Amino acid sequence: MKTLSTLLLVLSIAYVKAQTNPATPNANFENWTHYTPQSQAPYDSPNGWTSLNSFTDIVGFITCYKDSTKKISGKYSVLLLTMPYGSGVAPGTITTGTINPFNQTINGGIPYNLRPDSIMGWYQYTSVSGDNADIEFYLFGANHTDTIGQAFVKTPASNVSSWTRFSLPVKYAGSSAPDTALWIITSSDNQVSGHAGSQLIVDSFGLVFNTKTGINNISNAENIKVGPNPTTGLISINNNSNTQSAIFILFDLTGRKVAQGKIAQGTNYMELTGVSEGVYIYSIQDEGSSVLKTGKIVVEN
Repeated sequence: MKTLSTLLLVLSIAYVKAQTNPATPNANFENWTHYTPQSQAPYDSPNGWTSLNSFTDIVGFITCYKDSTKKISGKYSVLLLTMPYGSGVAPGTITTGTINPFNQTINGGIPYNLRPDSIMGWYQYTSVSGDNADIEFYLFGANHTDTIGQAFVKTPASNVSSWTRFSLPVKYAGSSAPDTALWIITSSDNQVSGHAGSQLIVDSFGLVFNTKTGINNISNAENIKVGPNPTTGLISINNNSNTQSAIFILFDLTGRKVAQGKIAQGTNYMELTGVSEGVYIYSIQDEGSSVLKTGKIVVEN
């Protein structure tokens, strides 16, 4: 695990009870709470997640923002900003655990006993001096003493200026059922090697399951082909996956849905009538709303 600020945070993990949210609460980051401390500046924090704002606001800055200008869907995304602090930096951080600045830990997570195939979500990144951001997911068992599963995403050490989807299998250490799930998302790797100004924007997180077949999201994605790209309006969706029925959804870059249609196995066609020229993001989901494949497509009239 990483250290983020010698004053605020060293990411070690301990068990906490009494949370009943799903493993990824407020996964689209649409719900926020506005705080107005008496002696500090107002700030927002995403519901279901803990940020550093309540701690860093005391010393004059915040690292987690509600962003309405860049989102993959809905109205908002989360912007995490690495800020200078002391001789190092304080990376922007959100977690489904509890941050304790006094003993410098992130404690716990959310009670959870399922075994997802993979994690997924969307991000953009502004890297300062080769900085990296981290997205981490853990599953713990035996009252938080065993690591049952984990998945780590490290962004490139360069700018990622358009929405980019990540999908990564959860690596399991055995067959045991977990009892706790924990997300940790940071805009820099740690407070020593991180650089002030690095900026991570995230949206639409989730866990992927394939309980019917055991074939994970990534395997399904390889068997679904969308084209041509660019297109003048007619696209084909060749579904050779194990999913018999799915939904194709097309979004513009503001997150607005512009087209939708059902997909069967085999070759499907969709006419993007009335869709203006530009770059769009598509999502293909199964009947249980698990995302099978996403990508970009360019429409040319």
